[in-house]
Amino acid sequence: MRRARAFVALAAIAVAVVIIASILARSGVDGADAEIARLAHDRGRIALVGGPAPPDLARSIAIEPSAAIDDALDGTDEEALRSAMAEGGFGALLVARTSASAREPGASLRARLERYDALEMLRCLYLTPAAALYVPRTELALAPILSAALAHVARAVVGGAPVPRVQSFPEPLRRIRNVEVMVLLSESGRPRLWRSARGSSIARALLTAATVARQRWNERESAMGGPLSRVLPSLDVSVSLLEDDGTLGDRSSSFIESAFQPDHGVAFEYRGNWHYLLPDATRERGEGSAVRAYAALMGDQEMPSGSLERRDVRLYRSVARRLATSSALGSSDRPAAPTSAAPPATSLDP
Repeated sequence: MRRARAFVALAAIAVAVVIIASILARSGVDGADAEIARLAHDRGRIALVGGPAPPDLARSIAIEPSAAIDDALDGTDEEALRSAMAEGGFGALLVARTSASAREPGASLRARLERYDALEMLRCLYLTPAAALYVPRTELALAPILSAALAHVARAVVGGAPVPRVQSFPEPLRRIRNVEVMVLLSESGRPRLWRSARGSSIARALLTAATVARQRWNERESAMGGPLSRVLPSLDVSVSLLEDDGTLGDRSSSFIESAFQPDHGVAFEYRGNWHYLLPDATRERGEGSAVRAYAALMGDQEMPSGSLERRDVRLYRSVARRLATSSALGSSDRPAAPTSAAPPATSLDP
């Protein structure tokens, strides 16, 4: 019976794939537009930002108007936009890019989306020179008590305390979902060392990243200024969630340069391994150019020239969302974000 049910499930999936492919084929959608259409499938109602939508996408995606979303887009309140989407049953926004407008303080959400900005409450899934697909983020913030617990555990594990069992974490932190967590050690706002790890929950990824950060410091103890046990009290320990903010559907230099905003770091995935530069390191290594930052990052991995064009290399934008910070002893809470003095960061293989 189990085999029969499995066969039926596989058959249903195969039929769905054929139907979607058939719809896209009839619509004349291919390439990058086809990927946006695929990702939009089963997302619920889709609202349009900017416009008009590229003709192929307009034929393949059922775009619906919403006065509430339009009103929210004219403002700057992301929570209002997310609420308007939820109340109207909208699962995604199709952003039709009319131009890459200049970055301005206090710009409306509509202008920010048309510029392909990084937002707190929406994440980009895929972007091309003509359009992008944005969806609501999940589990946007941790309760203060959970944030404090996360920061405490990160400092303790980096400091050499026994690694706790995942089951000892509160349920929201051990909830199953694929995440990448970064542990950053910084001093007076200047990054000293960071490592990230992927895992099936925030708790599991945190424990791996904190353990590897400690090991890395110990390996380079003389270059890092001494034993971690002596230096750690003067360091801030922060925990961030590293998230994908859109796969690039076009590899032209002009598009890559326009797609990366100040909050984005360049990133790529190749043969199951992923590598990235944090936003400030992206600006420093690339001297203001995302293409040069990619060249530097790929050079770090000893990849041959021309790797930017390889189709088996997925290019994407990365953002870091701060989850928790344990401040240095005797200090008040202060930002510990990476600065332009930071060395390049690449995540470790899992």
